Amino acid sequence: MADGYTQHRGTRSEARCEFDRTLKGEYCPENGEVKLDGSMLCNRHADRLRLEERVTYWQAMLAHVELWSGEARSAGRKDLVRLLEIEGARASAELGRASEEMEGLEDGRHIEARSGDGEAPPLRPFLLSLL
Repeated sequence: MADGYTQHRGTRSEARCEFDRTLKGEYCPENGEVKLDGSMLCNRHADRLRLEERVTYWQAMLAHVELWSGEARSAGRKDLVRLLEIEGARASAELGRASEEMEGLEDGRHIEARSGDGEAPPLRPFLLSLL
């Protein structure tokens, strides 16, 4: 989801889900109800792509925290190491939640209550100021 553009259709049309146009490439006979990054998708596939993006985001955050933690340890910055440990714990928890939601979706449990808009929050401002 490059630009994060999401639009729900007001009326149900006969346009089919365009999930086959994504990198996954699977055919879907459902009607497209959500416009996500220029493609009309059924709710199930839109949720799947959003969750995959969240999982990838939090995996990348953990990788960055690990990288910067090593740099902070090398520089003897115990204060920064502690802050990065906190961010790492937070990212790990979020990754766990997103992974659980993904498993639920794959098991056929559709996501009813969406948490937020699918975008992950940025690093804490005080942490950014230390980098």
